[in-house]
Amino acid sequence: MKKVLIVPSNTDLNRGDQSLTWASITIAKEVFNEEVSIFLYRTKGKLAEKTKTNHQTEKLGYPFLTRILSHPRRDDTNNEVSFSKLILIKWGFRALFDLVGTFLLLSRFKLINKLGIQFLNKEQRYTYHSFKDLDALFVKGGGFLHSYGSLVDPYIMYFQLFDVFLAKKYKVPVFILPNSIGPLKNGFAKKIVLAALKYAKVVYVRESTSLEYLKTQDIRALKSPDLGFYLKPSKQDFKSYLKEKGVLLDDKKCVAITLRPYRFDGSPNADQLYENYLTQIKEYIENLLTNDISVTLMAHTLGPSAHEDDTIPLKEIYNAIEAHKDFIYLHDRNLNSEDLEKIYSYYDLVVGTRFHSVIFSLNVNTPALAIAYGGNKAVGIMNDMDLSDFVVPIENPEATRLINLSYTILNHTEEYISKIEKYKVRLLHEKEVLVNQIKGFYND
Repeated sequence: MKKVLIVPSNTDLNRGDQSLTWASITIAKEVFNEEVSIFLYRTKGKLAEKTKTNHQTEKLGYPFLTRILSHPRRDDTNNEVSFSKLILIKWGFRALFDLVGTFLLLSRFKLINKLGIQFLNKEQRYTYHSFKDLDALFVKGGGFLHSYGSLVDPYIMYFQLFDVFLAKKYKVPVFILPNSIGPLKNGFAKKIVLAALKYAKVVYVRESTSLEYLKTQDIRALKSPDLGFYLKPSKQDFKSYLKEKGVLLDDKKCVAITLRPYRFDGSPNADQLYENYLTQIKEYIENLLTNDISVTLMAHTLGPSAHEDDTIPLKEIYNAIEAHKDFIYLHDRNLNSEDLEKIYSYYDLVVGTRFHSVIFSLNVNTPALAIAYGGNKAVGIMNDMDLSDFVVPIENPEATRLINLSYTILNHTEEYISKIEKYKVRLLHEKEVLVNQIKGFYND
């Protein structure tokens, strides 16, 4: 029986992340023909425990391990989008302590490893010793390998990739599942990422932009679709559910919108950019409502931290717009990724800052308009689908542009859907290729 650990941590409150975890489990099973024990990382810390970040995936019965390198936030319940200097300093000292301890674990010398183990609690020690018995480490898909020149970028990349370096120490094969990688504007952070990628048996990227970037860095990579494209919608009918929430699906055009509390890291005018983001979205929504289009603010990701809690900007927008019968705020912690994908299928358009809300929509043939942030994912994937005209940067999401693009989609829905269908023809074949390639690399 093979043993596979899927990293980084699973977070059910982030429905996109959850879909990647579930798809990675499926890939691992197909690679090893079901003869596999799959382990996942639990999101730990007071905030994570308070928000029950793993409760849906736990029901699937997979064993959870505790990350060896924990987030500096772990003992805090602070739930603000921005952080005070005092909090950042406190996290900095924690990160320094963690950095020293984990460096010791990566040493070639057993005596130094034993010293590093003293920094770990009982659960972390169990994870550390479990690494020696792993047959493979899968880094699930996503878009977390990027930096914009911030001072803390090197630590963030080390935090994200520590498990790869520990796997290297014990010669555990590493497979990087379809990610978006870059830009990497911090030189030290870039070295950390490239060192991890060079060890991997194979690196998969989910769009051409990342593929071309890695070519310039002498990293051999293969392209394969985002694993979120393999999510299947729930079989449950949510029409009555939406009607109860006030969404009148059959009476008029319906648009769903996902936002996120984005910090604009690395930007000197981050606060102004965030304020402009919300202002433009507000103007856009008011235009839709004026033109008798129903708008649903959809809480796609709910935490565990404020930086990942979409209810924060959604509430700001909802409270800033005068009450309207066609303006609905939908926030339901009980929904999982499959449920949300099914719900998006009832809409005429999804405008998504959360890019997996865009992917979920495309899966069910609902046209989508992407508000791009954080790396190459939105631009690259939409370009690969011949939908690059329907991407707006979060740094400048002009309301007039959003309005024009939305009406273009709503007036030419069939043309948009034909592009989705063309892309979908490739998906099943691409998944089969991915599984067979990983098998080949594993046995190489």
